[in-house]
Amino acid sequence: MQIFRRFFYALLMTGLIVVSGWCFQTTHVVLVIIDGLRYTEGLGDPNHTYIPYMYSLKQEGAIVEPFQNDGYTYTSRAIPAIWCGAWTEMITFSDPSCGGEQNSYSELPTIFEYYRQQLSRPQSDCVYVLKNLCSWKASFNPIYGPNYWPLYHTVGSTDLAVWNEARTILINTHPSFMLIYLADVDHYGHLGNWNNYTRTITIADSIVGMVWNTLQSLPFYAGTTSMFVTNDHGRHTSNFSGHGDGCVGCRTIQLLAIGPDIQEGLVSTTPRTLRDVTPTIGELLGFTTEYATGTVMTELFTAPAPIADLTIKTTNRTNFLLQWSRSTGATTYKVYRGSSPETINILTTTTSDTFWTDQTVSGITYRFYQVTAIR
Repeated sequence: MQIFRRFFYALLMTGLIVVSGWCFQTTHVVLVIIDGLRYTEGLGDPNHTYIPYMYSLKQEGAIVEPFQNDGYTYTSRAIPAIWCGAWTEMITFSDPSCGGEQNSYSELPTIFEYYRQQLSRPQSDCVYVLKNLCSWKASFNPIYGPNYWPLYHTVGSTDLAVWNEARTILINTHPSFMLIYLADVDHYGHLGNWNNYTRTITIADSIVGMVWNTLQSLPFYAGTTSMFVTNDHGRHTSNFSGHGDGCVGCRTIQLLAIGPDIQEGLVSTTPRTLRDVTPTIGELLGFTTEYATGTVMTELFTAPAPIADLTIKTTNRTNFLLQWSRSTGATTYKVYRGSSPETINILTTTTSDTFWTDQTVSGITYRFYQVTAIR
């Protein structure tokens, strides 16, 4: 449900069409998945012993409590569930990109495919960074499928190697969507050494901090990027070395969200699951996730009340006066126009007023407008 993209249309006698609504400031998203982080060592630790950076970012963004894995608490099913916004079957196949090695692909379309297909984005704009392995693939759905898979960057054997690659990509090629997968916490958790397990948590936490600081330092991303940090499953409540059942430790995971459209300092108590991540990112970036069973976490968003009305008056044959009601919390308004609802992309003005005159409509049969409120 697209709560923050409410539009209404008015066909005037002049043949001019008016569109009013709210849009997000987020145009880029980075999703970080920390494999196998138990909540009691993550944001569930009141002393934030191992996660000082995420604790600090929590003050600037939002977290969800409770946030859960509501299905299979192991990686090979939970990671694809995050991608797809739904629990999906993973189907084995001989992967030619991995030398014919047996691999898996998801039955349902993924966030990568929704993003690229619906927004007509090139592969270079949708990047998945992970350690050097034959990564599971997105779907073969006939509408989406391999033509819309992400650009896979597989590098190194540690989370720090993955971060160094991601940083290079962010600086040099500026993708608008990136998924960074950090695997070391789960790996060292399975080895059963507490010190190594917690050490990799502190490394993953520092990477999250570096991701956000890098995004804020780059003009391409600063002020227009939201970051989501989550994990696929936890670990057994009483034995950190394993996971895979329905115990509280395995099911309880975390979600941290931060960005220009995310409420600051929010602790949301609306129960949510990992299936809700992809629909929420889709809402921010403007694509739908029709196969997802999760829903948009609208309670995380901060926005002025949607503009209630937009009217137009003819002042002469070439001038039209647009007027709208002031939106609570808004500081400025942007007025866009276009020749169709799909091409409302010409920014005509940014104003703190609640009116604007278009003096360029002489001879125009139809014109489409959108007014967006900026907090």
